[in-house]
Formats: sequence, structure tokens, C-alpha cells
Amino acid sequence: MSKAAKIALGVLALLLIALPWLLGPYQLQIAILTVTYSMLGLAFAFSLRVGLPRLDIAGWWGVGAYATALLMQRADMSFWFAMLVAGIIAVILGWLIFIIALPRGMIVFLLFGMVLAMAFYQLFGSLEFFGGWGGTGIVPQPTIGSFTFANKPELYYLGLFFLAVNLLVYYLLYNSKIGRAWNAIGSSLKLASSVGVNVVRYRMANVLIGNFFIAIAGSYYVAYSLVAVPSAFGFNFSVYILIYAVIGGFLHSLAGPVLGAAIVTYASEYLRVVQEYEPIVTAGTVILIIIFMPMGILGLIDQRVKPWLARRKLYALFSGGGK
Repeated sequence: MSKAAKIALGVLALLLIALPWLLGPYQLQIAILTVTYSMLGLAFAFSLRVGLPRLDIAGWWGVGAYATALLMQRADMSFWFAMLVAGIIAVILGWLIFIIALPRGMIVFLLFGMVLAMAFYQLFGSLEFFGGWGGTGIVPQPTIGSFTFANKPELYYLGLFFLAVNLLVYYLLYNSKIGRAWNAIGSSLKLASSVGVNVVRYRMANVLIGNFFIAIAGSYYVAYSLVAVPSAFGFNFSVYILIYAVIGGFLHSLAGPVLGAAIVTYASEYLRVVQEYEPIVTAGTVILIIIFMPMGILGLIDQRVKPWLARRKLYALFSGGGK
């Protein structure tokens, strides 16, 4: 990484840390939602590394949220322990389910995920064990010792910590031996199989790791909202998560979903004044991006902005090639 890139990353980190002092309560609430949705978008981009687009993310997000809420309410667990148990539940349940779908290929996995997300939504709302359509009721606030995450600034920093952990783990995985195997599967399934890569096993590892972090995002959502309600985990939200990756850029597995989540979340919130038209505006925007920017915003920067800077001998300065 060049010196200029490190400086830019440092400035961005300082800006994110300073946000609670720069934003009002409403804008900070949107920032908290952006952090949550960024974690979900990262999980979607993570599965694309092995050629598996996921439409079940909202369902597993709900699993993490409901498991955390119920464990804190009925088993009197701390938030931190309940969060880890929720992640493990998502992994075990995912393995039991995906062991059927994964060996049958991407299309079956995709359709299986769609049905699964809808099934989770119905279960959360229909069964009294989960509180019915009214939700779980109020969940205790997370604490560390005597400190309680009760206000939006503290909850924002908690989410920022979880997002940073997500980014770090995904980055390390992408640059590891298993990450190289995932890249091979994503590039050419047949070629990866021909050189001895166990496609089903590596895909299963990818999906289960994703499940764990999706469940953690659900735990964080409960820490902020203090309730798990079925309407928050409907299938339509899985489609929104796909949109984050489309707008940000498929080829940027870390920055793309975060940028896309920020744009869509802020745009959706400010379009609430014309809520009946918001899905139309969002769909129209996605269609235009697919037509004119198929690689997303960051892809457009790669294709147009960087060459433009290079022609003016500016890109070398930012990429470390200049002095």
C-alpha cells in the first residue's frame, strides 16, 4: 500500500471515529444502520468468491437476532455469550441445511436460499416460541462490566468494532491459502476441480463462515433495536443486500458492499417522504447502474478515473509509483 493510500485510510478512520460528534441523532441512527447493512453486504460479496450468490442472508440475519434475543431473555445470558452462541447456531443449522443443497450446484443453492429465507420469516412470525408477529419483546441492553451500551454513540462504536472485525477477517481469508482456493472456484469451477480443489468442501467453509458473521450482524441489530421482529427479516431485504454489492462494485469484495450499503441506506432514509415511490426509484437506479456501470461505482473508478489520472501522471503519485 502506498504512502498516500495509508494517509487516506487513516483520514477515513479518523472521520468514522469522529462521526458521533459531527452528526445529529437522526443521521447517527442512519450511520448505525449503514454499519449493520455493510456487514450483511460483506457476507454477500464473500459468497460470490466461490460463485454462490446468496438470497438467504436476511433469514440468517434473523436467526442471529432471534437467538441472541431469546438467549438473553430466557437463559439470562450476557450479550457477548449469546452472540457467540447465536453464531454457532447459525453455523450448525447452516451445515445441516446446506449439506443437501451445496452438492447440487449454484442454481439449486440459490433457489434453496430463497425458500429458506421465506421459511424463516414465516417461522419467526407464526410460532409463539419466537413471540409471534409482534416480536420478542424488549431485550436487555449489552454491557461490559458496569458500562452499558445505552446511547447511540456507544452503539455506533460497538457496530464499528464489529465491522472492523468483519473487514479484518475477510481480508485475511482472501489473502490466505483457502482464499486462493475460493478465487480458483469463482474463476472456473471445472478448472478448480481438475487441479484437485474439493469444490463442495471449500464452498461449505465459505458459506458457514459467512453464516457466523451474518448472525453476529443480527446480534448487533438486537443490541441496537432491543427487539427482534419478523418484519425486519423479510425476503425483500435479501434483495437489498444484493443491491449493495451491485452499486458498490462486485469486484471490490471489501470496499464495494460498504460503499453500496452507505449509498442505499442514506438514499432510502431520505426517500421516506415519498415512501410509496422509494422501491421504484431504487429499482430504476439499479437498472441504470447495470446498464451504464455494470461493475458498480468502484468499477467505474477503476475503468475511467484511474486511467484519466494515469494520463495526467497523477495516478503514479497515489499508487506509490511517483516521488
